[in-house]
Amino acid sequence: MLSEEKITAFLKLQQIVLDIGDSAKLMQQFLPIAFAELNLVGYPYIFLSAVFRGEDGKVKQTFFTDKENSALGEITKGENLFQKGSEWEMKVMYGEAAVVSDVAYFVNPSYLEFSKIHSLLILPISHCRKLSGVLVLANPKMPDEITAEEIEFGEMITRLIDLAFRLQDTESSLITINQQVYEMNLKLHQLDKIKDDFVSIASHELRTPMTAIRSYAWMALHRSDVPLSKTLEKYIVRVLMSTERLINLVNDMLNISRIESGKIEINPEPVDVMSLVKDIIDEVYYSKSEEKRVEFIVLEKLVPKVFADPEKLRQVFLNLVGNSLKFTPNGGKITFGFFSDGKTVEISISDTGVGISREDLSKLFHKFSRLDNSYTAAATSGGTGLGLYISKNLVELMHGKIRATSEGSNRGATFTVALPAATPEVLKNIEQYRVKPAGEVKSLEPVAL
Repeated sequence: MLSEEKITAFLKLQQIVLDIGDSAKLMQQFLPIAFAELNLVGYPYIFLSAVFRGEDGKVKQTFFTDKENSALGEITKGENLFQKGSEWEMKVMYGEAAVVSDVAYFVNPSYLEFSKIHSLLILPISHCRKLSGVLVLANPKMPDEITAEEIEFGEMITRLIDLAFRLQDTESSLITINQQVYEMNLKLHQLDKIKDDFVSIASHELRTPMTAIRSYAWMALHRSDVPLSKTLEKYIVRVLMSTERLINLVNDMLNISRIESGKIEINPEPVDVMSLVKDIIDEVYYSKSEEKRVEFIVLEKLVPKVFADPEKLRQVFLNLVGNSLKFTPNGGKITFGFFSDGKTVEISISDTGVGISREDLSKLFHKFSRLDNSYTAAATSGGTGLGLYISKNLVELMHGKIRATSEGSNRGATFTVALPAATPEVLKNIEQYRVKPAGEVKSLEPVAL
């Protein structure tokens, strides 16, 4: 049983192992402190040495400390750490401590304190369950005077050395992993930039011919100098609709690329949401009056102005209204509601359309978040699945939140946008709400209803 003094010394050495920051100098820093502590608790060793071997069994590295800070050259290394096949060597090979009277095996007779050494306590140092070296304690005692307690305390020191090397391995592994993660992130950023550049270039290149195709298809349908058969007219209408969808997809992809690459700016100002909503309704009526007969209802209520970028907020509302129009049949209703607690203004857009199931609500606001990927659904709605994702990003850039609720299929859906109210406190901190572009500013492509 170790004394309290020795346990305290061991705990101190353990903390030193944990605190040593430079793993490359771990043994140089630890051994002198261990040597001093051993002397303080009643083990007057003449020197303390740690000898490590390589995979081939040859001595790889030696650490040494004594009271006089003698040179390492005074400790004999030898070609191989275990080269005689003696009984004590076999004990150490099997992980047991050995007391050796053959002092000259490890110590050069020219060592100044050689005559004072009467025995060596040899303790195996294991690392990852393999013998990696030995701890050599030069003792002024005779071999039969070394106690079991002394051997036990020495074995505890070797366990600390094993702990030190395990910590060193962990630190090295963490450094390697961190470096690998950094390199992977760098490659991901590079790939992300390549992707953004490709999307931007491809989208621009696609939009030019598609715009021309749309124009010629419209001219063929409405300005033809020859009568069109019903079949040909149907084909041209389908070409025009498909071209419109492709152009909308290109515009949405461009907008996503600009948002995700930080090439847009947010310049917030107080915005009267009631007036903005009425303007959007007028615009929708003008563009969709011949296609959809949907009733718009505005539940007017006195609410504060919101602090947002008017252009980006308009884009969000057009996306949400366009989404409601696509999934609300003729004769349906789209209702705008308002609520404020003084700090936040909520604008809700509710429709009487097809609704959303509870399990599908979690799929919203993601890229290409179509709830039905069938061709029929795509042809009916004409959506790209990107509008809600764009809206979410824009709202969050304006320090707001967006959410969707629905009571289920065929029971309509409600999309709610919550934005900060233009309070005096908010207006004092305008810069906190502005978003500066990373590089060249790009405006967003318009929303097609």
